[in-house]
Amino acid sequence: MLTLQKNLLLLIFSLTSLFVSAQTRIIDMHLHSYFDKDWGARENVPDFYGKKGAANAGAHRIETFAALKKLNILKAVVSGHPESVDEWVEKDSSHRLIRGILMFSPDDYGLDSVKFEKLVQEKKIEIFGEIAPYYSGGTLSDAGWKPYLRICEKYNIPVAVHSGGGDPGGTYSWSPKARLSLGDPYLIEDVLVEFPKLRIYLMHAGAEDWHEHALRLMAYYPQLYTDIAVMLWVEPNAQRSVKIFLRNAKEAGYLNKVMFGSDQMIWPYSIEKSVQFLNSLDFLTKKDKEDIFYNNAERFLNSK
Repeated sequence: MLTLQKNLLLLIFSLTSLFVSAQTRIIDMHLHSYFDKDWGARENVPDFYGKKGAANAGAHRIETFAALKKLNILKAVVSGHPESVDEWVEKDSSHRLIRGILMFSPDDYGLDSVKFEKLVQEKKIEIFGEIAPYYSGGTLSDAGWKPYLRICEKYNIPVAVHSGGGDPGGTYSWSPKARLSLGDPYLIEDVLVEFPKLRIYLMHAGAEDWHEHALRLMAYYPQLYTDIAVMLWVEPNAQRSVKIFLRNAKEAGYLNKVMFGSDQMIWPYSIEKSVQFLNSLDFLTKKDKEDIFYNNAERFLNSK
């Protein structure tokens, strides 16, 4: 009886190991961190489908880390307030996180180019982003960002820039200067021209309004990639749009510059939902999905 039990345990262990090794490797290029100080007025609000967000900042971090482990997400770019990123990295015992920073304006957190360069040198910023001037009524081409972009080019730091729109109604509340027209990826073209060695990825691939512009820029500028974060889960129109974008990118031959991202915001469950939706797209081959989930991001992150 004991021998049978041992054999069964060995079989279960072997099957479990086989399942883990067979899981698709994933790099998530788009996570958000929060901590108690900036959770603030965030309520346990529902998303489009009525699913409520995490109860608090601590629960959000724990649920996000659990999703990373469950889904075999080996690396993840996390942006947020610098203190929240520090806290997440400190608690990241698996060393999955790549340090980013969330900025809407060039002077956020009292930063200037001198302080920024010091953070880069100390490896406290490994990705410059999510940079989202859309929400403050600007674009990445505005003069105030240029000192940061020069430093990123100097130290080979990738830039992650928001594209597309924002949350419906946000212009009437927390981001009064936001305008949909500011989400057009074409508005960063001057940056691509001025900083040809700068690795940049468009977050959200231009979203519902501008995904064809994102594809055109990717065709013109070899250093430009994109993630498809939030479009994979946030609501039906975004999912419809990302299917169009992925079909077009595949047909045009630029699927090798598309990277997975979740943009989980306050809803950690959306990471798994994003993975499931991408896996459900039958016009993508197994190789296509492996490239989007992992290979394209690995190449982007490791390019010099």
